[in-house]
Amino acid sequence: MAKSRLPLSLGLVSAFVMSASAYAQQAMPIDNPTPAPAAASAAPAKGTITRAMFTNTVVDREPKDTLTNLTNDATQVYFFTELHDLAGQTVTHQWEYNGKVMFEKKFDVGAARWRVFSAKTLDPSWLGEWKVSVLDAQGGTLGVNTFTYTKATAAAPAAATPVSATAVTPTTTK
Repeated sequence: MAKSRLPLSLGLVSAFVMSASAYAQQAMPIDNPTPAPAAASAAPAKGTITRAMFTNTVVDREPKDTLTNLTNDATQVYFFTELHDLAGQTVTHQWEYNGKVMFEKKFDVGAARWRVFSAKTLDPSWLGEWKVSVLDAQGGTLGVNTFTYTKATAAAPAAATPVSATAVTPTTTK
């Protein structure tokens, strides 16, 4: 019985090997292949920036002023952004000076309306234009803002006020 099974088993194995070999030949690359379609890139963010500004400070997620110029006697600046319809996405504040990325801060947007801010400490010698780009997760630009960092002017010394040497004596009436 074992002899009769062996040829049948070998026959099945041979058929399987031949089928697999034919399949492998079909899957082999050809000399001039057609390029595969490019993978679909992630869709760009569809939300918007409703407010974006530089400020001296942020309190309760709100900017307290708007800056377009800053003098180098101040070394801290904030960039505030209010985002709409970007929930579930990531945005980045990318700070640049003289064409060089100086700082990046990523934010995960948690709701349809989301307010975020980043802060940068500036060296007083880094004078000139600063740029912050708001980027989506794919690196696409959602918005760009700039401010100018300038040298502070020296305050003029206060003029001396002469002090009278005459003492004033209060008068009394009777």
